[in-house]
Amino acid sequence: MPRRGWVINQIKTPESIADHTFRATIVGWVLGKEKSGLNIEKLLKIALVHNLSKIYSGDITPYDSILAQSKKKIKEIIETWPKFSKAEREKICKKKYQREKKALEKLISKLSPSLKKEIKNLWLDYEKGLTPEGRFFNQADRMENFLQALEYWKKYKKPSLGPWQEWAKEFFDDHLLIKVKNVLERRFLNSKKEDDNEIRKLTDFLTEIGRLKDIKRKGIMFYGVKDPETTAEHTFRMTLLAWILGRIDKRLNIEKVIKISLVHDLCEVYVGDITPYDGLLPEDEKERYEFVRKWPRLLKKVKEKRYTQKFKKEKQSLEKLVKKLPQGLKKEIFNLWWDYEIRSSKEGIFVHQIDRAENLLEAFDCYRRDKSFPTKPWWQHAEEVIDNPIILKFLNEISKEELKLKS
Repeated sequence: MPRRGWVINQIKTPESIADHTFRATIVGWVLGKEKSGLNIEKLLKIALVHNLSKIYSGDITPYDSILAQSKKKIKEIIETWPKFSKAEREKICKKKYQREKKALEKLISKLSPSLKKEIKNLWLDYEKGLTPEGRFFNQADRMENFLQALEYWKKYKKPSLGPWQEWAKEFFDDHLLIKVKNVLERRFLNSKKEDDNEIRKLTDFLTEIGRLKDIKRKGIMFYGVKDPETTAEHTFRMTLLAWILGRIDKRLNIEKVIKISLVHDLCEVYVGDITPYDGLLPEDEKERYEFVRKWPRLLKKVKEKRYTQKFKKEKQSLEKLVKKLPQGLKKEIFNLWWDYEIRSSKEGIFVHQIDRAENLLEAFDCYRRDKSFPTKPWWQHAEEVIDNPIILKFLNEISKEELKLKS
């Protein structure tokens, strides 16, 4: 689901809501670490659920009520980006809130009572700013919007920056986020004014991970899928899945599970989505399908060599990405990624298996859209590593749904 605000601004292939949520979650985490007294696990969960209502409500903007069908009129509105009175804003926000609340309740209606309550309370916290975490993430979420606006402006010279800068001055009141806003503006406007060095390092990192919104997942493309999920989209749903299923196992540290999920593919920022098939695939499409289908049964030594090469490239990429971060954050991100790669903790093992489960879920989504899509290789790929009983139960439910569709 593309972000409607960017569609209105006529941005080509705009980010999706999942893309936005991925980076907004990391923005909340990275900047939240700089604040004292925040519960980071709670902040991360608020970030993951804050846009779930849009599944059924759609992406509502404050300007929907005045947007005309005429392209000319839309352009005028974009250029002026009208201001509403306090009464108008309150009316629009109330209507949006009621619609999204109803949509969220529909989405979570069949969940267990405890999970339903947790998700709804987290969403309400974001909407109403009930706790320091909810209030901070509400602004961190808008900071991701602001950063994306600057990036699109740099690339396309739209949207117009004036209204965004004016909005940002009015909206941000957190001292840290005001500093971040100022550094971002100077960075994108090529200002020579000296920045707070630590804040500049954080904003550089947050800007770089935005690349993951444009990196398409190659594995699914080998089967002819024209518009596969991005790395950012995959990471968002994988992280949500890791939290939801991970909470069932009381031995797991859920904050660590969420963080490992968020960082596991940051290594793709500079090297892209590397697959074990790179450089080996036949040109012919049918031969390529057959090759990929047989890959799980290829000689173990061949696979090990390819994965070793992949690991080295990705490690170098991650080291480059985190090189200038503050020492504590740099070490944390690298150690979380390393845990995922070598599965050195129960959380690392769990998330590694969740990754395979999300891959299978994406393949199942493709099958629902196109019954000719081959899901067998994805089942083989998942079954190679998944032995966690909770994840196996989840896969069993996918299998049941697939059988229903086949019958």
